[in-house]
This record gives sequence, structure tokens and C-alpha cells, in this order.
Amino acid sequence: MFDFSLLGMNIQDVNPLSVSIRLLLAIVLGGLLGLERTRKQRPAGFRTYMLVCIGAAVVALTAQFMSQIDPNYDLGRMPAQVICGIGFLGAGTIMVTKHHRVRGLTTAAGLWACACMGIAIGIGFYLASIMTCIVLLAVMVLADKVEAAFTHKLRRLNLYIIFSSVEHTGTFAKQIRQEGMEINDIEITRGDGNCGTGLICLIHFPKGITAEQTMQKVGAMTGVLFAEQIDS
Repeated sequence: MFDFSLLGMNIQDVNPLSVSIRLLLAIVLGGLLGLERTRKQRPAGFRTYMLVCIGAAVVALTAQFMSQIDPNYDLGRMPAQVICGIGFLGAGTIMVTKHHRVRGLTTAAGLWACACMGIAIGIGFYLASIMTCIVLLAVMVLADKVEAAFTHKLRRLNLYIIFSSVEHTGTFAKQIRQEGMEINDIEITRGDGNCGTGLICLIHFPKGITAEQTMQKVGAMTGVLFAEQIDS
């Protein structure tokens, strides 16, 4: 067992020392996650993550304080509301662009995880909160590289393409097959403004060519005005 007594006070209980330690830990750990998101220029950054973590920690602290006043108080009631309520903030970071690209999902998930970490800090679960911060930082820093390497091996692209007219979609399908590629999951959409027809599709490209070369080939095909890779 760890000895959490310090200056005559147990930092597992709610007292001036434990409150100071937990709020400081929320600032540091939440700020570390926020700095990583700021580095990648995400919608929610340093201040947002820090405030979310501090807020969640205060809620957990308050719940523990209430349970010390009233032994029958449900300690999980207030933290449960944080878990539900953080969804509204996370939803505000999710955007769908005009080209059907979904952005902000990772930021929203990060905010939710940061709130959970804040609850662990506020309740005095120091080891879990510190380990959670380390794991989240590792995921945020390394996941992009792992995902990119895995996606490259799959040899497929989810594309949003705009054609000058709907007639070119048939020609496009023929040219794709001539290049040794396969086209699946086709969805035709309206073009933007004065543009023609939009097409969302999944293209599998063969070995020997890269994703960048595939994009160049698609962009040069008959009737293609615009081509962009979108999130699956």
C-alpha cells in the first residue's frame, strides 16, 4: 500500500492539499494533451483541453466532498453527468465539409477521454490519471503514422470526384478498369454550384503504383474537374 499522507493530511481525502494537487495535476495533464492538439492545429487545443480536465476534476472533487458530508450520497452521480455532457462539446468540433470530408472526430474523442482523465484526477486516482495521460499522448503522436502505414498497404482510396457532366461517369468507370483498378461503393451526388455531377467511390489500385500516382491518374481522366481523398 502507498502512504499518501503528507504534512499530516491524506491526499486521498478532500482537504486543501489534495484539492491543490488535483487541480495542478489537471492543469498539467490536460495542458499536455492540449499542446499536442495545438501542434497539429486542431479545433480544440491547449486551453480547451485544460479547461475540460479542470472542470471534470472539480466535479469529481465535489462528488467526493458531498459523499463525505452525506454517506448515502451517490458518488457516481455527478461524474456520470460529465461523461454525458462532454458529448455536446465534442459534437461542436465535428464538421462535415462540402466535399464530404469528416473532420474533428479525433478531437471530440480526445475531449471525452480528457474529461474521463479529469474525473480520475478529481477523485484522487492519481496513478490511473497519469498513466492515462501517457497512453493518450502516445496514441495522439503515433496513431497517425501507424494508420498511414496500414492504409498504404490496403492500396485503396475513398474519393470524392466532380465531373463536368453526368455522361462522363460511365467513361470514368471504363478508364478505371483499363488502368487495372477496381471501383466500388459508388454514390452519385449533386455537384457544387455550377459544377457538374459529384461521385463518391472506393477505388482499389494495383501493386506497382502509389496512392499519389493513382490520384494523378484519376485527376487526368476525361471529364474530371476535381478529385479529393475523403475519410472512410
